[in-house]
Amino acid sequence: MPARSDASAVAEVEQAASSPSALVLLRRFLPLALSDVVMALGDPLQTMALSRLANTREVLAAVGTVKAVAVVLESPVIMILHASTALSRNVCSRRALGRFTALLGGLLVAAFLFLSWRPIYDWLLVRVFGAGTSVADVGRIAFLLMIPWPGVIAWRRYHQGVLIARGQSRQVGWASLGRLAWMVLALAAGVALQVEGALLAGTMLIGAVTVEALAVTAFSWRTRGAAPRGAAADDAGAVLPTSVAGVTRFYVPLASTMLVVWGGRAALTSLVARAADGPLALAAWPAAWGLVLSIANATRMVQQIVISSAGEARPADLAKFVLLVGSGCSAFLLLLGFSGPGEALLGVFLGEHGELIAAVAPVLRIAAIFPLLLAVQNALQGLLVRAGRNWLINAATLVGVGVSLGIAFVLVGAGRPGATSAAWAMVAGVALELVVLGRGVARGVPAAAT
Repeated sequence: MPARSDASAVAEVEQAASSPSALVLLRRFLPLALSDVVMALGDPLQTMALSRLANTREVLAAVGTVKAVAVVLESPVIMILHASTALSRNVCSRRALGRFTALLGGLLVAAFLFLSWRPIYDWLLVRVFGAGTSVADVGRIAFLLMIPWPGVIAWRRYHQGVLIARGQSRQVGWASLGRLAWMVLALAAGVALQVEGALLAGTMLIGAVTVEALAVTAFSWRTRGAAPRGAAADDAGAVLPTSVAGVTRFYVPLASTMLVVWGGRAALTSLVARAADGPLALAAWPAAWGLVLSIANATRMVQQIVISSAGEARPADLAKFVLLVGSGCSAFLLLLGFSGPGEALLGVFLGEHGELIAAVAPVLRIAAIFPLLLAVQNALQGLLVRAGRNWLINAATLVGVGVSLGIAFVLVGAGRPGATSAAWAMVAGVALELVVLGRGVARGVPAAAT
């Protein structure tokens, strides 16, 4: 008996010595976080540019509404990244996912094209989202430019997952820098030339994702001979799908989860539009939430680190890593919402539009905890994806989105400002979602998946 205890102690010491520390996980994470930060920076950079062009409020409202529609259509492909990270350890699974990705992306582009038909478009923006006819007219050119959006996003996320599985996270970061360069150059040129706002926004958005998609595809092709990282490749008991039908069964709960998330956020936008301060709120909410997400989205790649590293990292080191990332991002948002320099930065961000600043600042204070919540959410989801318990993620999302919309409905109905109502709703919904996810993880993950 003592000999067995000694052997167990030696094994634990050897595992601790070989497992990556929180700092090692952080180094793996940073290039991936750069990709999400650059993606999220698109909204505040766009807001800064549009606030310096004519018809600021109407253009911000139009572009924010069009982006909400685009993201709903994009939502079924968002989890392609997670699926690709998990399935790229097997060549047959990766190829099946590639075929599935092309099929799903094509279907969503066709749906976007259908929604661009003028009667459907007017019904969607005016009747469903509550935007005025003038806002719908302003946003139409951006909507038409965004038609390829879900297909390009799907292909980009597939190749990002392939690179992550191969341990090539730096390549993902380099591709994101190409995206950032396009955004900055396009917006600077648009402001200098005083281009019409919706045209500038649509060109910047579709151009940015296309540049990044081309870059990650090129990097993926160049590294096609690289083997997946050992920790992601050695799930001996895991059975990975190797056909389009099998990938579909694996992916459906993940796609439906994102459809619920972004459908809920689109519904939230429609509630904001119906608030007592509707016209102002519809401009302030996308501007404020875009700024929150530019910081909070730095935590999203936590999920990829958990999926690819949970088998080799100790739970304590994973927890330290998650808390380090989440608390750091929340601290930055607190500084932005509660300090003098933060207020000065808001003035630069919103072009000194006083009423917009007054509506945006409270949202930042309410949502300061959101990055930490999002980091924990992504860690828990990563453990469940790794275990193949994807329907539990879907159930938790349904609970969180339902609570968010219910709270927003009550607050807007009580006459509260639309942007702050949405902020309280988002924080409360994610907090409750964590409770459901945490209970699911606490019940245990099958040994084959860990």
